[in-house]
Amino acid sequence: MLNDNPFSTLWQRMIARGWQPLNASELDDWVTHVRDGVVLLSSDPHRTPEVSDNPVMIAELLREFPQFDWHIAMTDLEHSEAIGDRFGVFRFPATLVFIHGELRGILSGIHPWADLLNLMRPLVEPHMPPESVR
Repeated sequence: MLNDNPFSTLWQRMIARGWQPLNASELDDWVTHVRDGVVLLSSDPHRTPEVSDNPVMIAELLREFPQFDWHIAMTDLEHSEAIGDRFGVFRFPATLVFIHGELRGILSGIHPWADLLNLMRPLVEPHMPPESVR
């Protein structure tokens, strides 16, 4: 997976966090193995500068739902497009949310914090123990 600047800087930051680089052909095996995870689909930072905000926002968002053993994978620009096509993603950056190995939803674009929480809750709450639902 080759990445050209400025995406390569973002890519290196995500790898430094221990996030899994993923290509389109590895997605199904990764989901089967990790069960609860998100896949960050990116876009060209020249066209969509806010793409750099997505990893920060998603990492914070996942901390709000510690009941899950979250794993984070990210894809380079080429594979983001291929995976996006597979799942009908039209707005990038996007995050695929998998729970128990099943796609629960797609968070597309960048949102204010309260909106992001409101988009994520219906994806995870049906799978949370009753005592942990707020």
